[in-house]
Amino acid sequence: MTDVKGDRKARPSEQDDPDLYLRVVEKNSRGIVVKGAKNHITMGPYVDEHLVIPTRTLTKDEGDWAVSFAVPADADGIKIVSRIVTPRPRIALKAPYNTFGVADSVVIFDNVFVPWERVFMCGEWEFAGRLALTFAGFHRHSYCGCKPAVTDIILGATALVAEYNGVGKSSHIMDELTELMILAELVYASGIAAAAKATKTSSGIYTPEFLYSNTGRYMAGINIYHEYDVLASVAGGLPSTLPTEEDWLNPELTSDLDKYIRRKPDVSAEKLHRLYRFISDFSCSAMCGWAQYAGVHGGGSPVMEKIGIRSGYDIEGKKKIARDLAGIKD
Repeated sequence: MTDVKGDRKARPSEQDDPDLYLRVVEKNSRGIVVKGAKNHITMGPYVDEHLVIPTRTLTKDEGDWAVSFAVPADADGIKIVSRIVTPRPRIALKAPYNTFGVADSVVIFDNVFVPWERVFMCGEWEFAGRLALTFAGFHRHSYCGCKPAVTDIILGATALVAEYNGVGKSSHIMDELTELMILAELVYASGIAAAAKATKTSSGIYTPEFLYSNTGRYMAGINIYHEYDVLASVAGGLPSTLPTEEDWLNPELTSDLDKYIRRKPDVSAEKLHRLYRFISDFSCSAMCGWAQYAGVHGGGSPVMEKIGIRSGYDIEGKKKIARDLAGIKD
């Protein structure tokens, strides 16, 4: 979906380089030829097909950019430039979190031919914005399910490190944990509301209520750094200065490092070592940097959720309530 966009003040037709939004450069009896690029394509290297849609509303003179199609990922002219992020590898203390990674790609379409039977939109500019918002609504609805699960991880790690350190019942920590509980459940509740208020379309599928999908996604996006801040505050500085696993496995150092990581007598050094290493990987690593930015911008940046919320909001109805309560007659 996401074009590279070029000058953010300029529309697709106003860019110095028209390819900064993916566009049709040729049409013939067999199909179309497209040129441009799509950015931030998570898991781009893994897919068999690219399903391409517009990224924004368009005007009647921007029909070349109103294009949607499906094309094999290895079609001639497609270049996939990927950036891989993985958690730090483990030596002996294997853990489930350290068994996967994430790939994001710039997918370049260098005069790619698409046959007509794989073209879904070509020039119908008036539907470009609707198609983009439909995708966004579904994506933001899914975020109301996956993002609370990330908050659950942050909440669990914060509560566990507080417990291991002997301060799990401290009032200020319980207060911060409660904030995380409220945030996770509000976002999840927005997803439930969007599903409960979904509208059945002519195709038979249901479209989640756009207002609640955007509300949940907005709440998640603006709070992601605060969630990590709570974890960092309670965990302290050790996640950023933890000795390497190689040092911990060094027979000349193991006993000393086990001795000096200890907190409560009933919590073993290995448990502490495993927990702090996980918190370090989860909140103080390249993987964490990726996750934080994805938490803000994935599915649409918070400003886009604001636009989505107010685009269909009945503000006139709210003004009528105020007029009625104030006794104002129109």
